[in-house]
Amino acid sequence: MKDESLTHHPKAPHTLPTGVYDLVSTPTVMAQPTTTHPVNSSEVPSVTTSEQDVEQSTLRGDQYDDSTKEKLEEPANLQAVGPTGCSVGQVGEDEFVEGGLEGWKVIIGCALIAAPTVGNLLWGVFQAYHSKVLLKGTPDATLSAIGAVQNSLMTALAFVTGKLGDKYGYRRFIASGCVIAFLGQLCASWCHELWSIFLTQGVMQGLGCGLLLPMIFAIPSQWFRRHRGVATGIVVAGSSLGGAVSSLVVQAMLDHLGFHKTLLIYSFVQGVTMLVGFSLIKTRFPASQLQNRDRKIAWVDKQYFKDPVFWSFWVALLFAVFGYMSPFIYISVYTREKIPNISNQLANLPISIMSFASAIGRTTIGLTGDRIGFVNAFILAIFLSSFCQAVLWNVAAESYPGIMVFSILFGLTGPCFISLVTPVAVTLYGTHNLATLTGLLNVSNMPGSLSGPPIGGVILENSGRNWHALAAYSGVIQFVGVLCMLYGMLISFDAYVILIVY
Repeated sequence: MKDESLTHHPKAPHTLPTGVYDLVSTPTVMAQPTTTHPVNSSEVPSVTTSEQDVEQSTLRGDQYDDSTKEKLEEPANLQAVGPTGCSVGQVGEDEFVEGGLEGWKVIIGCALIAAPTVGNLLWGVFQAYHSKVLLKGTPDATLSAIGAVQNSLMTALAFVTGKLGDKYGYRRFIASGCVIAFLGQLCASWCHELWSIFLTQGVMQGLGCGLLLPMIFAIPSQWFRRHRGVATGIVVAGSSLGGAVSSLVVQAMLDHLGFHKTLLIYSFVQGVTMLVGFSLIKTRFPASQLQNRDRKIAWVDKQYFKDPVFWSFWVALLFAVFGYMSPFIYISVYTREKIPNISNQLANLPISIMSFASAIGRTTIGLTGDRIGFVNAFILAIFLSSFCQAVLWNVAAESYPGIMVFSILFGLTGPCFISLVTPVAVTLYGTHNLATLTGLLNVSNMPGSLSGPPIGGVILENSGRNWHALAAYSGVIQFVGVLCMLYGMLISFDAYVILIVY
């Protein structure tokens, strides 16, 4: 049972701030940084902490009590994208209202866009095809670098587009990203050399996804507070379902139609899906954010960099991403090596199973986060992902049934922490400039996205194709992320209270 006395904990350095209790209960939106959302001094209790402590506690919302209300503008009708148009409403002072039916339509729209773009986990299928047919003889590390470039560009660009989206509106960036992603797959259908595949399926896909990534992950938090974890989980789960269905269909099409016709068909299906999703998306911004849009963009939010909680979260993401992509990239190659005479369809089936399970896991972790707190759920998700790779992949995945069991369990746990990034950010810092914060956090994904799979390929080649070494690398490096998050809680929160009392 929750100890109510904890909610009146004194505000002092390295104590549990008021807002942080929402990590283990129904989340309340935190206050924004003082540089962008000034606080009425009459609403702030008197404190005697140092200037640095005040800056850190203000950033996490310590100066607001639980009665603080998030102010959002009323939903607006869908507006055309133009030089000054964006899908925002009038500035209002109404209390936060759950999205209702309109909000769930927006969530579906975000999921439809995530399915063929951000959640495009097809590179594992294409890499297996290229290594045997189109780019036969190309080292695995080189081919995996194409997928790594796609992921790293997506996360690096997200920081810039998040800033621009918070200032100019989301829809124009979502539209641009959809167009570039569509053109990348379409142009790839005429490519037959490594450099052209790199440009289309690597660079163009990464640029397109980077333009829309922070927007579609930020929008659910604008519409829902009580069900914020579930709403965000549905969007991320949409990406998993898109990858699962596409991997099954694309593999069959590659076997029967070839590379050119497969990508022609897939790109147009992708385009139609994104068009439907885009038509459903609307946005709601905090009133203060609309009032401050004329201000010059501050590209570096120094307040975050002074907060140890931010850094523990950021570094934990850094290590978690290094490890979680390895099964998606290498499971088809692994299956072919363990079972040499297996068909292409069966060899790629674990990717699809992993993606289907991921859709369930990413939604379930949202429900779990709503129940036990998003930070606790985040740590749990990364720990389970680490365990699945370091232990289950090493021990159980030696036969086809074992590979399938591993694919299911890793899919249920491995990618789930991605669904919690935005809810954790909202719990700590509120919805003000949320796309900016989401983009800043996603920058931590870039090193792991860019070098994680290639490092795995190098380990695999230099160890004499020892898959145990690859699994150990992926699992252990994710566990380092768990330790980083726990360390941040220990130095900044009363972590033992969170983990024991709740």
